[in-house]
Amino acid sequence: MTRFLAVLALALAPFGLHAHPHAWIDVRSTIVLSADGMIAAIEEQWLFDELYSAAILDGLQEDSPGKTLVIGDFAAEVIENLGPYGYFMRIVADGRPIGLNTVTRFNSEMKGRQLQLSFTAPLAEAVDPRRDDVSFSVYDPTYFIQMTHRPEDPPTIRSAQGHACRARVAPPNPTPEDVARALALDRGATSEEGLGDLFAEKVHIQCG
Repeated sequence: MTRFLAVLALALAPFGLHAHPHAWIDVRSTIVLSADGMIAAIEEQWLFDELYSAAILDGLQEDSPGKTLVIGDFAAEVIENLGPYGYFMRIVADGRPIGLNTVTRFNSEMKGRQLQLSFTAPLAEAVDPRRDDVSFSVYDPTYFIQMTHRPEDPPTIRSAQGHACRARVAPPNPTPEDVARALALDRGATSEEGLGDLFAEKVHIQCG
């Protein structure tokens, strides 16, 4: 992910922008339940803003053999780079963090002038939302990128057995001091640890 952030920073340089975030991603999440009602995976679609998309595409084309742009190359590279960071996802069951297995299903494509990354994140262990208090967040821990679900496109739940579940998005609630710290960060500055967590939505999963 570092190279793509560097490409974006260079693209923004002529505009003299400051403060975090510098890029925006619209997130669409689908919680996948197994036949016995356990959360088995979460499907993600990330739609990058137009400026960020253009910067990434320019970087891909510049680095590719023959300067030939291949959109599909983006997914494989970014998924590999995001693996050590938990794919920018944090899943918790009764306060206990739940790991993810390696993502093997992914795709990247253009939606108009915006780049979209899709992938399926399998949980390392299935969790029972009828028994456990389960929530997850999708966010960049550095808050370089702001990642949010659009109000008109909230998280959904896929259940072949029609389990009665719902997902509720709790918006972040940063203090004025937190917002001031984010605004004070220069484009090249390294944000403090945990800054992104303060601006992250939390999706709560409830099943009857």
